[in-house]
Parts: sequence; structure tokens; C-alpha cells
Amino acid sequence: MLTQQQIQAFPKVELHCHLDGSIRPETLIAIANQQELPIEQDIEAVKAQMQAPKDCHDLRDYLRCFDFVRPYLQTQEALAAAAYDVMEQAAQDGVAYIEIRFAPSLSMDKGLTCSQTIQAVIEGIARAEERYPIKGNVLVIGMRQEDLPAITAIFDEAIALTDEKVVGIDLAGPEEDGYVPDLAASYQVFLKDQSVQLTLHAGECGCVQNIYQAIESGAQRIGHGIALKGDPTAQAFVREQNRCIEGCPTSNVHTRAIPTYSAYPLREWLKAKVPFCLNTDNRTVSNTTLTNEYLQMAHHCDMSESEMRFLNETAVQHSFAEASDKAVLLKKIQEWQF
Repeated sequence: MLTQQQIQAFPKVELHCHLDGSIRPETLIAIANQQELPIEQDIEAVKAQMQAPKDCHDLRDYLRCFDFVRPYLQTQEALAAAAYDVMEQAAQDGVAYIEIRFAPSLSMDKGLTCSQTIQAVIEGIARAEERYPIKGNVLVIGMRQEDLPAITAIFDEAIALTDEKVVGIDLAGPEEDGYVPDLAASYQVFLKDQSVQLTLHAGECGCVQNIYQAIESGAQRIGHGIALKGDPTAQAFVREQNRCIEGCPTSNVHTRAIPTYSAYPLREWLKAKVPFCLNTDNRTVSNTTLTNEYLQMAHHCDMSESEMRFLNETAVQHSFAEASDKAVLLKKIQEWQF
């Protein structure tokens, strides 16, 4: 069976990691102190506010952790520090490539523009790349609970930046049955002749129809997609469309989308040839690492070395990285000796 040391050393790829859900408590304390904002100085006390409760009831309950972090990420310095922190964690976790996603609108409470928030995150990623053997890109999120014009404005401004590190857009937030059809109809306008691509949170709860709608709207990847579990018809659709599921086992356990790690459909999806990879979702909120996600799958779902290699190859192929970066990553993964 794969060991923690083997998994950590392996050059992993992560496609679903939220900035505000992955900042270390000590970094958030430093950010708060730099801004002279009130915050507990005890790391454990702050961690308790940032991590999902053990008795988390559902996705909405899980998302409350983000409310605590939001007031501290309202300056460019704070966002850059947060991005650097998440990149540093990922590098120490053995991640070779990561796509960090965040919602600019959640950091615009005190006057920052959408462009300023994105540029700050890019700066933090770039600084980490100079120090660590890891590459990072940005996915810009629109929040479902906001109105259509506000979401459209965020995406338009993100795309107008034409920064090579802005590689995709996403839609996140509380998920109800039924998508946002007006927005879905607009995606092709957003994406036409652009270098950015589309990934959408869908099927994070028991709403498999959202996965169909997301793919029909042009999504190249699906965030979570756990609603595919036990649905061979939907799995066949995802396989035929060659869309990648950004799997997040620990997060799915926390939101009670699945009861245990053993219930994660790793074996089911491998057998059905559903393209998927593993991710942390939120390193701090879920108190996890990418090493831990793979370790749990090895222990509870009998994931093998070859399967871990295959899942990371899948992640590379479905990443929004440049073709040259994909080639380097694939070579590294395929030549890795356990």
C-alpha cells in the first residue's frame, strides 16, 4: 500500500483549491496584524474559526467558515500574502502544478477593483514560483448568490486583463437544484476567442442535473461532481463528453455528500472510465492536504501506485496549463520511480 512519504514525494497536480479556504491560521493572524485588524493571537482559537465543524450538517454549514476570513482579505497585500501562503503549502505538499481559485467580489468590500484583486493574487503566486519548484495559475470565481450583471462584470474584467496566469472562470457558492440558465447562456460569449476556459461547481450536492447543464453550458471540468455516484447514465455522459471531475473526498465527507471515505466512488469511476482527479478543495477549512486526499483513497478505496499516477496524468491533461507546461508535468509524472 502507498505510504504517506511516497505520496508526498510524488509530483502531484491540483485543479480545485480555494484561496480563502486554504490560508494557514498563522498567515491570517499575520495579515490581520499588518492591517491592525482585531483577531485572536492564539493559532488554535483562529483555526477553530477557520475549520469546518466536526458536526457540519451540509454545504451551507460548511461555507460559513469563509465568513470569518473575508474581512481580512480586502487589500492587495493581504491577497498576495494569502496566495503566496497557499503556493508554499502546496509546494511543501509535493504539488508540482496548482490552479488556485478565488472570488474577486469577496475582496472588494473596501474599494479594491476586480483587476486589483486578481493582480494581487498573481503577484503572490509569482513570488512563490521564484522560491519553490511549483507552477500556479488562477481561476476567477463568480458567486451564484450575486446577480447576473455583477457576475458578468467580474468575468469581463478578468478576461480583459489578458494575463497568462488567468486561465479559467468558475461559478461557486450554495448549490440548489437548477443552475443559472441566464448565466449559462452567456458563457459562450465570455469564452469566445479567449484563452480562458470554463470549470463549474456542479453536483456538489445531490443535484446531478446541474452536471448535465454545466457541461451543456461549455464547462470543460466539473467541481466535485459527487452527484454522479451511483448514476451510470450520467457517468457515461461525462465519459463521452470527456469532462474531468475535480474530486474532493474530504470536503464531500464534511458536507455529508458522502458518509465516509470508503463511500467515495473512486473504484466506481475508474471502472466506468469517468475522467477525474483528486483535490483538497479547502486545505484549512477541511484540514487536509493533497497528500492526505490520496492517502485516504489508498487506505479506504485500495488506490494503487499506478492509479495515483493515472489520476495525476488525467489532471495534467485536463488542466488549463500551457501545452509546454503539460508536457513537462506529464514527463515528470510518467518517469517518477516509487
